[in-house]
Amino acid sequence: MTANSPPINAIFFDIGGVCAGSPMLAIAEYELANNIPTGYINFAIVASAPTGAWQLLERAETPLNSAFYNAFARDICSPMSWRSFHAARHIPLPSPHPPFKIDAERLFWNMMERGRTLDPVMMKAVDKLRSVGKEKGWKVGALTNDYRYPDRHPFLRGKPELRGRFDVWIASSECGMRKPEEEVYRFAMEKAGVEDGRGVVFCDDIGANLKGAARLGWRGIKVAIGGVREAVGELERLTGVELLDEGERSRL
Repeated sequence: MTANSPPINAIFFDIGGVCAGSPMLAIAEYELANNIPTGYINFAIVASAPTGAWQLLERAETPLNSAFYNAFARDICSPMSWRSFHAARHIPLPSPHPPFKIDAERLFWNMMERGRTLDPVMMKAVDKLRSVGKEKGWKVGALTNDYRYPDRHPFLRGKPELRGRFDVWIASSECGMRKPEEEVYRFAMEKAGVEDGRGVVFCDDIGANLKGAARLGWRGIKVAIGGVREAVGELERLTGVELLDEGERSRL
């Protein structure tokens, strides 16, 4: 924390891609296996906002069922997104429509599988920051865009335990708001008892989510794929709390 920065009152972490594996890796693998241009699927998901199938699922405005998978596939195969993708990258349009089909159900669950494994380095940092939170005057929270799994689905195992490692848990499927919508950041501040957004530190793997938070003054840390130790090092700098052991630090 610099001399001119306000004190930290809350530290929020995304889950998938920060505290756990990145679903983006599953997207990249799917694109490679199906000859889809790198980055296209995520581009199409973002382009479908705010009323695309993905966004509706994250806000729990549509159930996770075959209708969702069909709508998700249609969003990805949108001719408008396909044209916009090529125009944005200044590359020739090979066809007016995407020349592939999407198995949306398989893609979705591949993404969810990737996000199940917790990152030990980041979670150690979460636990340490929470353990000193009362002394330091901050709360540690999760701020995640997530999904309502079917009842008793095996991917629900471990979620209560993970939730218990945070002081505050903000999930899009529960509150009906999602990053990068401004309301969800304001809601997170309210739940953490924070009035000034400049007192919030936020770790996320998606630039748009960090930009949304920055509009309220939050201090963002971008967690790149494979860059957890670097992000934890930045958390150390901001909080003044030692979070990496010597072996982890030597790998920076």
